[in-house]
Amino acid sequence: MLYGVFLSICAALSWGLVYVLEQKVLVQFSVPKFLVFESIFIFAVALPVSLYLGGADSRFSFGDPKVIFAPSFLLLMTATFLGNFFILSSVQNIGATTAAMFEITFPLFVVIFAFYILKQPIHWVTLIGGFLILAGSWLIIYFNKL
Repeated sequence: MLYGVFLSICAALSWGLVYVLEQKVLVQFSVPKFLVFESIFIFAVALPVSLYLGGADSRFSFGDPKVIFAPSFLLLMTATFLGNFFILSSVQNIGATTAAMFEITFPLFVVIFAFYILKQPIHWVTLIGGFLILAGSWLIIYFNKL
């Protein structure tokens, strides 16, 4: 559990840095061109890592069309691309801070999708947390305009 929390914090730190760096880099790149370079770099890094860490019991196989063409896998790839495209476009248009404050509402959508797709229950404390996320984002956006 503690290791998972640590990894989540590392992801938050990484994404915070990513948004700020994207704002600087996207002055020189279009969003589609940046996505191409990002994809090439991620492929070059992820391929050797997946070959090294992927054991023989891994379900993912380049030759297994049941995995690659499964609707859930294709939807995941599409959602990942769209999420990256939308946040990059947002950072380019309204800046890293404002884009992040709107994007930080994503846990609310995780809860909604988990409820409908995975049939996970929504606890009343989750609703309070969602309200606090929205209120906090609104405060930051509002006071950044002053």
